[in-house]
Amino acid sequence: MTATPATRYRALVADLVTASRRHETALTAAGQSHADGVATIEHDLLSADDAVIAATARAAHAQRLVAQTDLAAGALWDELKQVRGRRGRRLGPVPGPVPLPDQPPAPSPDPIALLEAAAARIDRARHGGEKLPPLILPLLFALGAACAAVVALIAVFLQGHGPFGLLAGWLALLGAPLSGLLPARELADHLFGARLDPGAIGLIILAGMLSTAALTLA
Repeated sequence: MTATPATRYRALVADLVTASRRHETALTAAGQSHADGVATIEHDLLSADDAVIAATARAAHAQRLVAQTDLAAGALWDELKQVRGRRGRRLGPVPGPVPLPDQPPAPSPDPIALLEAAAARIDRARHGGEKLPPLILPLLFALGAACAAVVALIAVFLQGHGPFGLLAGWLALLGAPLSGLLPARELADHLFGARLDPGAIGLIILAGMLSTAALTLA
């Protein structure tokens, strides 16, 4: 049965309406996709701007910290030269920074903490160090005796090896009572941040003399 012109017209109108709806749907989807893309790009741009601002702030903070550290290091260096007196003139200008490796094995120490520790040591040196606690005196006595005993034994060993050994042995034996002063000074500075006073020095030498005499007269 042949379709009438009216039927064909209605079919064409229906196809046109369907095609128009499809076009509108596709156009709406394309517009939404474009809007979503623009929103994504704007979000990425805002995130990039925030990252740049944060990095700039961190860089400015790092620059201020470096400048403050350099000023503090220069002031401490000048104080160190003043404390050392004549020997401080040979120190010269402030040493330059030591470059770190590309991949350090451990986090670098805090420069502020290092400067504070250096300032504390310079202040102790200016005031002669802290007072030695009484409990360290027996330890210093034992250290002086032990160091003198070791040197005295070496001296006795050297004295049995010809004239040069005899001479070297006597020289070492004479210096044996004093051999405990250097390790005792390092011990007092490391443990208590103190310097040896005349009483402690005399105690160490006395212990060294007694130890040396005991070994040589035995």
